[in-house]
Amino acid sequence: MIRQHSERAGARGSLPGRRTAAASLLAAAAAFGGACAHADTLGGAGTNTIYAGVAALQNHASLGDLHGLNTPPGLNLDIGNATTLGLGLVHNFSDRWSVELALGAPPTVHTDAKGANWALLGIPPGTRIADADVLSPTVFLNWHPMSTRSRWDPFVGLGLNYTRFANTKALTPLTNALGPTELSLSDSWGPAAHVGLSYHIDQHWSLVGTVAIADVKSTLTVTSYSPAAVSPRIVTSQSSTDINFHPVIYTLAVGYSF
Repeated sequence: MIRQHSERAGARGSLPGRRTAAASLLAAAAAFGGACAHADTLGGAGTNTIYAGVAALQNHASLGDLHGLNTPPGLNLDIGNATTLGLGLVHNFSDRWSVELALGAPPTVHTDAKGANWALLGIPPGTRIADADVLSPTVFLNWHPMSTRSRWDPFVGLGLNYTRFANTKALTPLTNALGPTELSLSDSWGPAAHVGLSYHIDQHWSLVGTVAIADVKSTLTVTSYSPAAVSPRIVTSQSSTDINFHPVIYTLAVGYSF
């Protein structure tokens, strides 16, 4: 009788343990299912993302000396860098592919005199002599090796860049030396590429970092006029040079998906 009572007690004692184990398994399964369901909500085909952040433009420009009418030899230029607001729109048309339009507030790029012969014109080398705003939209086709649904989502992209220079202006040191002066930079079309990484915080918010390069080439023309108020204006000097900007753009942004 004692033995039977002990066995029954043991049997009764094992039921809570079994229930606890079953509950644990159910909780684990629910958590796993919830995690999988949450992962399914990240990215994916049909998702759109807008992003905004900081874009740092670094130009590694190469160009020959200015040459032309009444232009002394040895006059070169140092093209500066700029930081601006980076913007973009991404559309995922599958779990592996997306199309992206990269934009940004046009940064103002400063240009300095480079070369000892600028002193012949009364301009010390290193003096800021010109400014231009750079409008540079780029379209990318991106490939996502780990799927756009991954929380860590690296990608690479190839695309097409269009660059237009606006509000080009000669600054006071240049106009004092040459008289009234106009600058023009031709538009540029060229290939572009970038690599990036998105970290999806949740189904809506993400952090995005990219490094991009583009083939941006332009012809700079500098035309100076006599200060005399006559029509047509008298050209006193004109020079030009071809510039390959070799830009590298670093972007860090916050994205919102919908």
